[in-house]
Amino acid sequence: MANQERMNQMMKELEELKATIKTLTKAKEAEASSSSSLSTTESMKELRINLPKPFTGNHSQFSNFIDSLKVYFAINKGAYNSNAKKVGFILSFLEGNASSWKTAFIQSHTTNGTLNLGTYAAFLTAIKKDFEEVDRKGDAIYTLQHLKQGNKQAKELISKFHVLAHHADLISSPSPGATPSTSDISSDLLLQTSGKTQFPNLKYQSLLTINFFLTM
Repeated sequence: MANQERMNQMMKELEELKATIKTLTKAKEAEASSSSSLSTTESMKELRINLPKPFTGNHSQFSNFIDSLKVYFAINKGAYNSNAKKVGFILSFLEGNASSWKTAFIQSHTTNGTLNLGTYAAFLTAIKKDFEEVDRKGDAIYTLQHLKQGNKQAKELISKFHVLAHHADLISSPSPGATPSTSDISSDLLLQTSGKTQFPNLKYQSLLTINFFLTM
């Protein structure tokens, strides 16, 4: 009799132990699920860094516009994880003269009232075809030829010159934070300081900026 009671007690304790283990397992699974959902939510959350400036159709600003978008998408991969989200986001920034291009694009991608924005890669190809600078190098050289300091500070002028000179293939692009030196400057640009300039209309302020890079 005593043995039977002991056996019953042991069976009762075993059942209680099983119930406790089952409860703990469910709690662990719920915690893991909650953590996973939180992680997914966080990855989908959009990080609000500076938004790209609206593009109004100015060809000279197109490259900067696309670069800003690439940075924004790189930071917010979770939020913009589909072709439609990326293309739709870009379209929302087309204003002014570029708004007519946006309208034409939407109309050409709408069938029976359904809008299909296509792929991000195809969209970039289409918009670059119409807005990318045809002669970026020539435009940069022209701007250099007419560069004036005006009310710009010296650092701003130097920065402007460096970007234009790079676009004109007159200097290489140094790594971020590096200080430009004569090794960054092409032979074409060096010729200008010896009186053999290929661009005789460069303004005095531009020549001063060139000299700045040569004397660093």
